[in-house]
Amino acid sequence: MRLVLALALVSACSDYAAPARPTAVPLAVAEAPATASADGPSVAAPPGERLVEVKTLPPTGAPPGAPPPATPPASPPQPQTPPPPVSPVVTHIQPTVVEPPPAVGVDTRQSSSHVLMTGSGTLTVVVDLRATDAPPAVDGHRLPLNVALVIDRSGSMRGDKMDRTREAAKRFVEGLDERDTFALVSYSDDVRVDVAAARVTPELKRQALLEIARMQPSGSTNLSGGLYRGQEQVGRNLLSGQVNRVLLMSDGLANRGVIDTKAIATTAQREAQRGISVTTIGVGTDYNEDLMTAVADQGSGNYYFVADAPSVPTVLAAELTKMASTVAQDAKVQLTLDDGSELTSVFGYAYTRIGDKVVVPLAEMFGGQRRSLALQLTVPVIREGTFRVGEVSVTYVDPRLDGVSVSRVVPLTVTVTRDSAQVEAGRDPSVEERLVEIRAAQVLNEAAERARRGDNAGALEFLESNAREIRAQAASSGSARMEAQFDNLTRAKGVLEGAALPSAAPAEPAAAVKQLKADSFELAR
Repeated sequence: MRLVLALALVSACSDYAAPARPTAVPLAVAEAPATASADGPSVAAPPGERLVEVKTLPPTGAPPGAPPPATPPASPPQPQTPPPPVSPVVTHIQPTVVEPPPAVGVDTRQSSSHVLMTGSGTLTVVVDLRATDAPPAVDGHRLPLNVALVIDRSGSMRGDKMDRTREAAKRFVEGLDERDTFALVSYSDDVRVDVAAARVTPELKRQALLEIARMQPSGSTNLSGGLYRGQEQVGRNLLSGQVNRVLLMSDGLANRGVIDTKAIATTAQREAQRGISVTTIGVGTDYNEDLMTAVADQGSGNYYFVADAPSVPTVLAAELTKMASTVAQDAKVQLTLDDGSELTSVFGYAYTRIGDKVVVPLAEMFGGQRRSLALQLTVPVIREGTFRVGEVSVTYVDPRLDGVSVSRVVPLTVTVTRDSAQVEAGRDPSVEERLVEIRAAQVLNEAAERARRGDNAGALEFLESNAREIRAQAASSGSARMEAQFDNLTRAKGVLEGAALPSAAPAEPAAAVKQLKADSFELAR
């Protein structure tokens, strides 16, 4: 009878509808094999479902697990009355809410916890950010892309460069799917919207591939017009929760439309503040690397130097992969200064300042990406004591949490002292290492400028003298990180020396300058 009752109760509970499960909340599920008991087989919930435990209450007055009462003396048989139905006790095992790790890890450090009262009051703050590795795609899950591919079809793109660009663009289009929005823009003297921004469909792909195949190089380079039109196309479908980006390719000097670097970069910065970032790809040795790096910097995007045409498809595919592995959006670092503190430098990044707030926009961060900001401040040293300097906040939108904005705030304090030993004891060597990296980036940029002006000997001497000084620092501190910057400058010296050899190809000097500029851009960031 007990077996029949238990089976009936299990059947009744099979019609039980569990409450709706919260989205994106993993469950704590105990997956145990079914086991036999005196009351029949136990029921194990399928993976991902709540477990429901059915218990039958003992008769009233008998404690759970109590032995049965002694058998009374035999009496005449009495008609048996069925026991009243027993309601099951249903126990829900609720889901365990497991917060995912932060999409962006933040580490904030100061050059020292103390500053000397008789000194300049200089304090360096380093903010290191590391995006978490992108998890393996589940059912192809990723953020949608809203992207405009802007291609240079000026006359200088003839030959292998145009062929490889068409190949790269074709692969890029084939990597998109129905989640994405795509526009194709090309420019020479004129600017054409070859494919207007629209959701990707098989028909749109066919149209895009046809337009790419038809592209023929001719004319001059209206780079600004191509950039502006690409931004316009992305802006038509500008939404949060997707990657909104322009990919700008060029192999030549901007000689049509707006040609002023600052004016073009300012437009990139304005659109980045709206949420449209710009990645630039310089092909060959004839383009203006200062313009392309400025647009990428102000546009909160990436910059690539592609020395040879065969590498174009690889670079464009790498950018597509990065966009598809985005783990944080609308990332920014904000420094809020307290009264008396003043910002003197932000190394390697464009920023805006309104009143006491300094904002460094970073746009998207893809899985595993690292960024490092160094902010130099001066703090008042008029009296001894510990004082608040301000605070650093890092904010971003986490697409894994349905667009929730995440913020971390770190207060900055410093102690003013007359004791130089305290300043030394409070020093953080890793901040000095970061400053050496920034110095190496500045040396690379200056050496490239000297070489571009034709002063190759001066560039080599500049690299050599700075490399010696950095090596001396590395030796005294025992820092492998500083030693790596000595290696970087030595390598750059070899690049310039090789480009100056009589046997070097005509394009080698220009390629060397662009390589040093590209290395400087990345090292500073």
